[in-house]
Amino acid sequence: MDRIDNKSPGSTPTSSTLEQPPSITPMGTIMGKDVIVRDKNEFSLLLDLPEHMQSKIFTYLQARDIAHLTRTNSSINNRLKNDATMARAWYRRFASSHQALLKTIVTAKDKDELRKWLRRFTKDEALVKSIMDRQASIHFPALFFFSLTNLMSQCKTFKLETKASLPCNGGMNSAVISSDGRHVVTHTDDTWMKIFSQKGDGLWQPKGTIFHDDFVISSIFSANGRYLLTVYNDYKAIISGKNDDGLWEEKTTINHHRFVNSAFFSADDRYVVTASCDKKAKIYGQKDDGSWEEKAVIHHDSWVNSATFSADSRYVLTASEDGKAKIYGLRDDGSWAEEVIISHDDQVDSANFSASGRYVFTRAGDKKVKIYGLDDGLWEEKATIFHNSRFYSAAFSANDGYILTASHDHKVRIHGLTDNGSWEVKATISHKKWVNSATFSPDSRHVLTGSLDGKAKIYGQKDNGSWEEEAIISHEHWVLSASFSADSRHVITCSEDHTVKIYGLKYDGTWQEKAIISHGDSIRSATFSVDGRHVVTASFDGKAKIYGQNCDGSWVEKATLSYQGTVLLSTFSNDGLVLTIDRTATPSANALAYIHDRAANITELSMNE
Repeated sequence: MDRIDNKSPGSTPTSSTLEQPPSITPMGTIMGKDVIVRDKNEFSLLLDLPEHMQSKIFTYLQARDIAHLTRTNSSINNRLKNDATMARAWYRRFASSHQALLKTIVTAKDKDELRKWLRRFTKDEALVKSIMDRQASIHFPALFFFSLTNLMSQCKTFKLETKASLPCNGGMNSAVISSDGRHVVTHTDDTWMKIFSQKGDGLWQPKGTIFHDDFVISSIFSANGRYLLTVYNDYKAIISGKNDDGLWEEKTTINHHRFVNSAFFSADDRYVVTASCDKKAKIYGQKDDGSWEEKAVIHHDSWVNSATFSADSRYVLTASEDGKAKIYGLRDDGSWAEEVIISHDDQVDSANFSASGRYVFTRAGDKKVKIYGLDDGLWEEKATIFHNSRFYSAAFSANDGYILTASHDHKVRIHGLTDNGSWEVKATISHKKWVNSATFSPDSRHVLTGSLDGKAKIYGQKDNGSWEEEAIISHEHWVLSASFSADSRHVITCSEDHTVKIYGLKYDGTWQEKAIISHGDSIRSATFSVDGRHVVTASFDGKAKIYGQNCDGSWVEKATLSYQGTVLLSTFSNDGLVLTIDRTATPSANALAYIHDRAANITELSMNE
């Protein structure tokens, strides 16, 4: 076990930064692409190889390298186009977990639904047929999303069509859409919930109304979209499910004696874990007949602040005010048993697994972050990170190799796993005020922070393993949030100065401002689409703006949703719809009060002819 005292950083090997591609002067066009027809001898060794060997070589190239090949030789252009190499190279930009999400989105829809999705952005029926004819290929998710993204990038503007305007109570969490985009739950008032499902024609119809005696705190769908987990103020969590006829109904109730702090599904959708102020965390599991039953109760001596599953759904980690975190594991017989207790000298504020599930961290009021690792089936302490100021956030990188900690001294520290299994400080990112957000990029190569000092900072990892500042994004007021796109190539920062800034990573490893999205009032949210090529914002000025990346890499405004009141939330569904929550206040007849109209709006994007 190692002690980290935040001293000078060391270094570990890492991948290299992006390189600037060579300059090429186009000499003609083939299939809509600029092409230089060079002497075949320059490519003879490659072109003389069997096609399957050429395809194997192409899989090791990055997207930018393949793009250059398509512009230099017509034979290579045709070969790459036909075997979807460009699509596969683009797909590899995403983390494996995000690739799995994209695959789930595509496989959840039938052929007609996928055709309709493509036809929203093209009239080229031959292209649609060419794409759909390859639905049986293992590379179809890559080909479909690559083609769809490129079609959307070719649209100068989007046509907007409201598919539904559903009643809700106007809160930030008053409408939630399932990951497959097929279902929406709205909280219509303090005690009523309505579930709507999308029909084949794109319209939405009610499929369930759930009433409870107390108001709703939160709702989340399972990953497969078949279950809904709702937390109520009366110390209950209720699992609702979709029946074979498409209607939704309550399946089981999880009872606690105090407030429920958190409730989550496992990644495989077969389990639910709740954490409560009654000093208990409860694990429920689904039986073979589809019903749910209690599997385990984890006891603490004080409030349980949180409980979460590992990515493989085989472990549960709790964090409690009693100064302990507990890991429970799933046995082969279906039971859950305690694996280890992690002890602190003060309350454990949070605890979480790494992406692989091989590590956990605990963050406590004793100014310590502890890291435990799984070796040969046993959990053992790997490191304790000390600091003279209390930590308020911590997060692992996606590759398990780093952990990011933010403390009350306005500093963010990157700690890295060394070859001997120890953890040490790699870099310190300093701000002048509170840090609102600190996160790794999905590819684990960059860190993005956002602070009340009006700055967002990007740090990147160099060839020698060191971390260096690569960019500072400046705003005139607080930076409220900052996030990466799913492919790690863009960032957005949202500020109290009523602007959102988009920065992009260039081939030479530097970051460049791509666009500034301006609003006339406070911005409530700014989020990327699932492909990382679009951004939607929500503002108190009554507008939600959609910006998209063109084929030349520029970012432009492609559509604006306008409402009479304020827009509290705007986000993309995974299948490309836009969900907005707006609230409008109008004077009553006697002008002594205001009538509040609230709605969750679902909008479909398509090409603007």
